[in-house]
Parts: sequence; C-alpha cells; structure tokens
Amino acid sequence: MFFIDVFLKGLKPNYDDDAVDRLNYYYTPMLIVIFALTLSAKQYVGQPIQCWIPAQFTGAWEQYSENYCFVQNTYFLPLHHYIPNDIGDRENREIGYYQWVPFILGLQAILFYLPSMFWRILNWQSGVSVKGLIKMSKDTGNMATDRRNESVKVVAAHIHDSLKAQKKLANYTRLTRFIHEGKYLSYLYLFTKVLYVVQVVMQFFILNSFLSTSYLFWGFGILRDLAYGREWEESGHFPRVTMCDFEVRVLGNKHRHTVQCVLMINMFNEKVYLFLWWWLLLVACATVFSLFYWIWQTFSAKEKTSFLAKYLSVFNLYNAENYQNQRTLDRFVSDGLRDDGVFVVKLIAANAGDLITTDLVAVLWRRFLEEELNNDQQKGLGGGGMSAPLDDVDGFSEKTPLQ
Repeated sequence: MFFIDVFLKGLKPNYDDDAVDRLNYYYTPMLIVIFALTLSAKQYVGQPIQCWIPAQFTGAWEQYSENYCFVQNTYFLPLHHYIPNDIGDRENREIGYYQWVPFILGLQAILFYLPSMFWRILNWQSGVSVKGLIKMSKDTGNMATDRRNESVKVVAAHIHDSLKAQKKLANYTRLTRFIHEGKYLSYLYLFTKVLYVVQVVMQFFILNSFLSTSYLFWGFGILRDLAYGREWEESGHFPRVTMCDFEVRVLGNKHRHTVQCVLMINMFNEKVYLFLWWWLLLVACATVFSLFYWIWQTFSAKEKTSFLAKYLSVFNLYNAENYQNQRTLDRFVSDGLRDDGVFVVKLIAANAGDLITTDLVAVLWRRFLEEELNNDQQKGLGGGGMSAPLDDVDGFSEKTPLQ
C-alpha cells in the first residue's frame, strides 16, 4: 500500500476554497486512507482468515489452504443450508471483495481529491492568484496593525490590478474573452462544486457495486437489519463464516476439498463501510447545500451589494438611505470588482475572517473611487471643464482607512 502512504503524505488543506471543499478533498480522503492502511495491516500482517481443516492436513497444508481461500475467494452459505452439488451454484455465491478493500478505499480517496486538483489547475488562468491572496490574508503576523495594513494594501493592489488587466485583455483577445470578462473564477468554482456533487454521488454507486449489495440505500438497509435482529448469518452481508473449495494433486490424481473458514477481516470491513456510508451521506448533504449557497451568492446581485455594504458600513463609508451612495456601490460591484472580485473577497472572508476583510473592502472602495474621479477629471479636461475635488466624491473621505 505504498501509493496510499505517499498520497497521505502529500495530502494537505489549501485555503483557496471553503470548509465544505476541504471536507471533500482533505478530511474525507484522510479518513479513508487511515481505514485503508488499518485494514491492509490486518490483511497482510495479521491473520485475515482461518479455516477448519481435516485432521490429516499437516501444518503446511493448513497454511496453503488458508492462503488459497483468501486469494481465490470463498462463498457464503447459511449454516442450515446444504452445500450445493453443482459447482456453478457455489461459484455464484462467491464473495470476492474482501481482498480488494484497501485498494478500493485508496481509489475512493483519490476520486475525492480530483475536483480540487481540477480547480487548482485552471483557476490561475484568470490572472488572480487566489491561493496567494488568501495565504497572505491568513498570515498570523497580520495581528499587528502595521503588518495587517501592509498585507491589505498588497492584496487590494493585486485584486485591483488583475481585474483591471482582465478588462483590457477582454477587448483584445476573442478566444479568451470569457476568462477576462470577470466571471471566469466564480463560474469555474461553481463547476468545481458540481464536480464535487457528482463525485460523491458516484461514491455510493461504487460502494454498492463493489459490495454487490441488494440494498439501494445500503446504510439504511444494514441499520434496519440490525434493528430487526437480522444478522449476517441470514442477510449474507459481510459474513464471518464462509466455505472454500480447492483441489490438490496426490499421486497424479486431483482431490477436491471443501473447508469452512472464518473471515475475521469482515468484522472490521462491516464497521468501516457502515461508518463510511453515513459519512458519505453527510458529505453529500453538505456539498449539495454548499453548491446552492454559492449559486445564490454568485447570481444574486442584491446579495453581492449587501455583502460589501456590511463591511463598508463599519467605517461609515456607505449609507443605504443615500441614493447616490447606492448607485456608486452598484457600480463598484458591476464595474469595479465584478463577479470574480466579489468572489475572491468572499473567499478571503471565509478563510481569513471579517477583520482583514473589512480593511480590504475599504481599500478596494477607495481605489475604485479614485479611479472614477480620475476618469471624470480626464473627461472634464477633455471637454474644457473641471471636476469636483476628491473630498466631494460620494462615499469617499480622507478618513478612509489604510490610505
């Protein structure tokens, strides 16, 4: 299980997403890999199977029969049933999943990580260094006021300059126009959320197919069996006692033997998969809720303005009763930050907290107003007129923080 160990060492949270994403690509794979390593240790170090053998078998024969039955599969037969004479009937009852449990768990862990890899491979094309911005915003050194002010200025400058460059590139490059329209990051993130939902739904199909269960909702079915006292002897789910057939050659003749075996590993497999099924259900519900939450955050113009107004109100930079102030905020959202800018600020708020987000929004607001003032001055000079002084711009004052 070397590849699982390597995967576990390379697994770490990246704070360019939200908590639900980390639940998908970090905490869940780590949990699954721990299960895989534990079960593989039981299989390849301990004794996953023990068989009841005839008295004439020597120690070597016993070891051979147990190794053969573990590798070749066993079949489940209730204790009150007779062993079928037809070999085909026995083969149809075979259970062959227990040898592959660690490998399938490792595959499931990797599948959980793939949407996160997709997000990180493609988000850099927007020109906004999402991971770097959030990492700088989360820096513990930002507790000091001077350090926080410098970090906020750098983050705000990068966001402002990147979005401004996107606008210019959108006018010159047709093939990449969608990337530079200011919606690339937010739409890419929504698509990644969809991939998380699809992936976790696929996990249920993988689990049902691998275990060959007759239950559509396996976790509910197992709990119902336990509640009604229907144990593995009757249901056949993760049986502890199975039968095994093997042939040996003695003096050139083939002799077929049938032995009864105890699959101790299935006692662990049952607990692991029962817990894992309910964990998958929890992750699926959280991921679906997160998808709809971000859809609402992305497409609701009212939510975007109220989100930014909340932080601007802290420094009295926004007054909801002022109509001109509201129009300026609408332009700040639609022309200044656009969808990608608001999205990045929301990620910073989700990962770095409200304190640094408040300062960041204030600096971005100040930069936007300065740019609007400069544009008005250029228009005024071109037309022979004069523009208003900086203090007269609605929503801006020299008391704006972090100048």
